[in-house]
Amino acid sequence: MTGAPGTTPLLHRTAVTPAERRDWAAHGHVALPGLWGPGLARDLAAECRARHAAAGVPRGGPRTPVSARRAPRRATPAAGGPLLARIHLELTGPARALTGRLLVPTFAAYGYYEHDDEVFLHIDTELCELTLLTTAAGRVGPLHLHPGLTGASMAELGALESDPAWDRAGGTPVTYPATGVTALDGRRLPHHRPGRPTGELSAVAAFCYRSLF
Repeated sequence: MTGAPGTTPLLHRTAVTPAERRDWAAHGHVALPGLWGPGLARDLAAECRARHAAAGVPRGGPRTPVSARRAPRRATPAAGGPLLARIHLELTGPARALTGRLLVPTFAAYGYYEHDDEVFLHIDTELCELTLLTTAAGRVGPLHLHPGLTGASMAELGALESDPAWDRAGGTPVTYPATGVTALDGRRLPHHRPGRPTGELSAVAAFCYRSLF
């Protein structure tokens, strides 16, 4: 596995460019590619698949209140891992550089999509002032962001999610870099993934941060 704990840093870069900071400030999301190499991407995928057997449904996290018709077949199981935790810690520098805030790690998890990659419309919890996302295994579709819904409550988002007339293909689609993350102001920007069959076990790694003060 790339970089045993406590030895060589995992990240190839920790600096954030002025253009990336401008995009973040203007839009509340930005891709940060090239943070690590293909070897670490393979190691992350291997740990992710190995930890699937230990995955369980988290007690916390956002729960979009939807109608019985829209109830998911199963909540998304999640798991952690030592490599995931180390990457989480090393990403603190880029997270602080991007936002200009004294952020600290809160939690990181692999979220597993076993049949499809659907994610209900929601905003993130208070533990996720900044969320960094990457595909850990398999393939997932773009996340759709909805700046026009900024300020909506979870109840209002649940009503939209439950409405058969709501356009699930709408919003601004964003993808994740293969060797980096997409940074998201998930507490402010409502987001969802329309959902499509994965064809294989697929997972997203999410790294969450909050302000120390």
